Amino acid sequence: MRKVRRRCKNADCREWFHPGFSNQTWCSPECGTVIALAKREKDRHKAIQEAERRRKDEAQQEKRHTKIRKLAVKPLSHFHKQTQSAFNEYIRTRDAADPCISCGRFHEGKYDAGHYRTRGASPATRYEETNCHKQCVPCNQHLSGNIENYTPNLIKKIGQAAFDRLMGPHEQKKWTREELQELAAHYRQKTRELIKQRSETP
Repeated sequence: MRKVRRRCKNADCREWFHPGFSNQTWCSPECGTVIALAKREKDRHKAIQEAERRRKDEAQQEKRHTKIRKLAVKPLSHFHKQTQSAFNEYIRTRDAADPCISCGRFHEGKYDAGHYRTRGASPATRYEETNCHKQCVPCNQHLSGNIENYTPNLIKKIGQAAFDRLMGPHEQKKWTREELQELAAHYRQKTRELIKQRSETP
């Protein structure tokens, strides 16, 4: 039977040898000591890395639990505020190339996401995309929405059928914290996708 030859695993040696047993990886006791010490150091380093990974995981888990505990005591209005901010940002991004829905002008000032049916009068359509459009601050804030001009421009934009659905009765929605968080994430994602899509368009 042909005797097996192996190279010594000691990086400073690498001599060929005939192992005396199946898992022997060194050619001499001296090389065996070097390999054993290197393995011990490697195992020690691995154990340190594993302990550090566990520490980071535990810290992240504790951070998540702390965040959840903090969110649990926040009022529902806090989550509506976050969702409304994400929704409004999407509306302004969606309508970025459009003029004010009411007065039809472009200007250098700030634009709002103006609701046709106000949040107070129609909370059920608060996050309805057909109900909210880019609007200049003078029309939205100083002219209370400039509704007499908003109405015909809105019908022209979304169509009479969609306008009738918007004005029709809507079932009241009882939002939960989790639903509002999901909706906020949804609109942040839609905004990112819209911005990415436009950046890729020649």
